[in-house]
Amino acid sequence: MNIERILNMVISQVMRRLVNKGIGAGISAVTKGRGAEQQDTPQANNNTPADLEQQQAAKLMAKRARQAAKIGRRL
Repeated sequence: MNIERILNMVISQVMRRLVNKGIGAGISAVTKGRGAEQQDTPQANNNTPADLEQQQAAKLMAKRARQAAKIGRRL
């Protein structure tokens, strides 16, 4: 094998890993980031029990979506 093929293989592996990490970080930012922004508002402390239950269900659904995305990336 010549040096060009070896360099090409190494560069393609590095790029593949970087792209996968970038995609994973983007998915995590989309699913995690929104909850943290809303907690800083003054309305966050005036929630009814029904609102709290709905928020917990949304967090659970987001967690499951992250897990599904993680499994999908593995395949």
